[in-house]
Amino acid sequence: MGILVECAKDGVSNKNTGAKEQCLEGVTIRHALATDEQEFATVASFKTLADWKTDRDLKKIIPLYAIEELATADTEDTYFEGNSRYLTKTGKKIRTFNCMLGLCSHNALKSYNGKKMRVYEFTDAQEIKGVSVDDVKVRGQLVTITVGKRIDALADKPAYTPVTLQYEDYNEFEDNGVIVKPTWSNIELDGIFDVSIELVSATSTQIKFTVNGGCAGDDFITSLEEGDVTLKDAGGSAVTHSFVAADANGVYTLTGTGFANGLLIDLDGVVSQTEASYESTGPATVTGIS
Repeated sequence: MGILVECAKDGVSNKNTGAKEQCLEGVTIRHALATDEQEFATVASFKTLADWKTDRDLKKIIPLYAIEELATADTEDTYFEGNSRYLTKTGKKIRTFNCMLGLCSHNALKSYNGKKMRVYEFTDAQEIKGVSVDDVKVRGQLVTITVGKRIDALADKPAYTPVTLQYEDYNEFEDNGVIVKPTWSNIELDGIFDVSIELVSATSTQIKFTVNGGCAGDDFITSLEEGDVTLKDAGGSAVTHSFVAADANGVYTLTGTGFANGLLIDLDGVVSQTEASYESTGPATVTGIS
């Protein structure tokens, strides 16, 4: 068999440079991570908030936090210099920034440390940055995220989490960048909020519980509806019940017959509402029925 070598191109053909106006994007102020397979089918979809929220609730998109102190930490190409010059390592596009986070949000961000994922960037000009390899579908740039140790508050600076994004290929955006300006703002896209379910009381005919916002920032979540809550036995089978909305104290009630200890109260996966989406940190176990 003969030798077969696919050699990388040294460069690209020269392009025309005519331009009456330069369209310069704003400064990145926030990011959203995405799974490698996530993409928007069209640019119109990329600009549609409902499509972002759908993929968020499917956990294909993970909205992150506002950033401060964005900086460049790019590395240069390295070469071997002999009779000729040989590229030995391609420089990397690297961005560093800080997120002023409480412990709950720091812990959530830390769970992505070391992951290789895609990233979308939101700018202070209400733009979103992505890439398209086929001029139709849009996706995020491929990056590796490094989340540093949380830095304690000082007299002149709040506690913060240092973050580094190393981009897989700087050409991905330079050659295939997409910058859109949707009608909505990035502040309309929160991440999924964790909530905890707390048992208040239980009898054989009535179960009372609350849904605590905790790190979500609300004392109680009071807007859940019947289809948002499940009641199952230890084997995972649904238990027949009626649902009563939260009262003035944030207490929900499930009514029925034959309730027993060991039943599990939970949310039905990710619950999407107009203002936010919620997911429980785990079911509450019914106890105290005698």
